[in-house]
Amino acid sequence: MSTLVVYFSQTGKTKELAEQIAQISGGDLAEIKTEKSYEMSYRQTVFTSMKEILTKARPALAMDVPDCQEYDRILIGCPIWCGTVPNAVRTFLDQAELKNKQTAFFTTSGATEPKKLAVKMKKYYPDARWRKPLNGNNATEEDIKSWLGV
Repeated sequence: MSTLVVYFSQTGKTKELAEQIAQISGGDLAEIKTEKSYEMSYRQTVFTSMKEILTKARPALAMDVPDCQEYDRILIGCPIWCGTVPNAVRTFLDQAELKNKQTAFFTTSGATEPKKLAVKMKKYYPDARWRKPLNGNNATEEDIKSWLGV
């Protein structure tokens, strides 16, 4: 099964997990990069995230969105900010063609379970075939393999 592992990472934690998932799955790896940097304090990140959520902003991407038609499975990694995905991830999702693709989130968050996030995203992007998300916090290699079905 051809796999694309796409991730957005502010601190590097999600990036490390994405790299591990790509290695285990044999998938291609792509980073969601924005024109505006999110390298800021935690407090500023929360403020910026809340503002983007309330205004439904879609931060401009500084990357070409990969052609998802080349893949059977799209795995999307991100932190959870203010109970949802960062709006930069929403920009990616708006531009990616996920119709009939096996799609799942893997997250790094201390407060929100990815299952709640997945339910929300399924409502916004119903054409994808959403699969069970992975809570990447403290996930072992065996946890990842089990999630991937390998």
